[in-house]
Formats: sequence, structure tokens, C-alpha cells
Amino acid sequence: MTAPDMPISSARVGEVLGQIETEMTPRRLLAYASGLLLDDEVYLDDARPGGVEMMPAMCAAIEWPLSDGVATSERLGITLAQYRSVGVHGEQDSLFHRPPRMGERLKTTGVLETLKQTRAGILMTCRYDTVDADGAPVFTSYNSGMFRGWRLDCDQAGTSTRQALPAATLDDGSAATDLIAVPRYLPHVYSEGGPIWNPIHTERIVALAANLPDIILHGTATWALTMQSVIRHYADGDPRRLQRFGCRFSGMVIPGEAVTVRHRAAGGGRIAVDALDVRGNPVLTNGIAEIGPR
Repeated sequence: MTAPDMPISSARVGEVLGQIETEMTPRRLLAYASGLLLDDEVYLDDARPGGVEMMPAMCAAIEWPLSDGVATSERLGITLAQYRSVGVHGEQDSLFHRPPRMGERLKTTGVLETLKQTRAGILMTCRYDTVDADGAPVFTSYNSGMFRGWRLDCDQAGTSTRQALPAATLDDGSAATDLIAVPRYLPHVYSEGGPIWNPIHTERIVALAANLPDIILHGTATWALTMQSVIRHYADGDPRRLQRFGCRFSGMVIPGEAVTVRHRAAGGGRIAVDALDVRGNPVLTNGIAEIGPR
């Protein structure tokens, strides 16, 4: 799919991508955690005091109806096919202001925050604000993507409200590691439990047609599994202590293989984290987690 003949208009920056409401039902919370094959009681026992907790990466599933490309492609004045043919998920950075509660209703608003021209194409960042019934923030996500080969009508438009991820490297051998198996069927289960669906993750004929080597695990699923490794190691398994988790998406995970998560305490409640595929290629890079007190 070729890029549009005309440059993308910077006037689109600041436009609202839509609003959605999500009820935090036991069914929805349980399904998401089960879609990742997690067996932690905190995610699976809705009869526990206070109810089941939201696996924090579920924020991406709540935001998905606004980030699946439909609203964004409309705002950019392109087709959904064009959007999906060249768009690459670049970063996911989520801030957790307080734990959601089972049974409450949340409202999420998406905004196209910035567009920037780079050598590779246009870098787009969208912000998703999720609030409770009183309008108080629950979580905020910044989702960046690259449109390869596309042109913007200026160098940069919009100002990001995000604090950039600090540089972090784990190549000096000092990191602890966690090997996570990725069953061949995980993308299928995650697609339905999320629900976050794109056929390149579940239908091999579509993946091969897109010049991929095979079906690939959702980036948000790799992000979630890496996040859970950090929660278990540094937050005593308590997802309510996670205050931020962000990283760059740098590679693909083939279902049926495994992911090696590397992490190291970086001081001040921060954890440096990344992930590698079975060949040692980076999958997630420049990752940072922030853990609050008990």
C-alpha cells in the first residue's frame, strides 16, 4: 500500500479520537488475565476482599476501541487499509494514578497529541486519558507509532505532555532474567480475552501476505507479560503498586517460542527492563517501570 499523494495535515493534531465507557465487570477483568494465561489469585479470584484487581496492562485493551486505527485514520484523512499497511507500534507508556475498582465505570478519551516528520516517516503520538465517574484520573497512556515513508506538511506539530522514557541499557550482564514461554495458541486466547484482534496475530495466511515470517504475538501481550514479570519480582505480586510502565517495541515474538525478560533495580523505585527473543534479538527496549511503596 503506497503512502498518500498529499502530505498529512498537521492541523489534525489536537483532535479528539473519541470517547468510550468501560464497565469493570468481573467477566471483563477475569477474561483479560486469563487471555495472558496468568494464574495469579489477585487477577482471578473475584470473591477476594475488594474483588479482583485489574492486570495493569489491561489499560491497552480498554483503549483499543480508540487505538485500533479506525478513528485515527479518519482524522488523518486516509483509509484504514493505508493506516494498517504501514503503521508500526513504536512505544507504549502508561501511568497508573490509582487502581481501578471492580464494578466501576471508566471513561476513556483519545487525543491525537503530536505528529513529527522523521527520515523514516511520520511519528505519531496519541494520548488516552481514563477517568472515573467523578472525572478523577485512573490511568493515562501514550501510544506512539511510525508511518513509514509518509510525509507531514511541516517538521513537527503539537507538544507532548509525556515525560520521555529515560535511557536504560541492560547489556552489562548485571540484570536478572526471567524466561517466559509463549505457547503457539497464546495469540488466539489473548485476542479473545483482551479483546484485541488483528489477523496478523492469529491467521498465518494474513501474516505471510504481510511479509511477516509467521503469526506474531501482539506487542501489547509481550508488554503485559514483561510487566507481570516486574510486578512479581519488585512489587511482591501486587499490581496496585505499579505506577508506570513504558517501553519501545523493537522486534517480534513468534508464538511457540519464548521471551527472556531482563530487569534490574535502577534506584528510586525505578526498574530498568527489556526483553529478547530466543535468538537474542531485542523485542522490548528502553523499558522503565516505577513501583510505589507497599
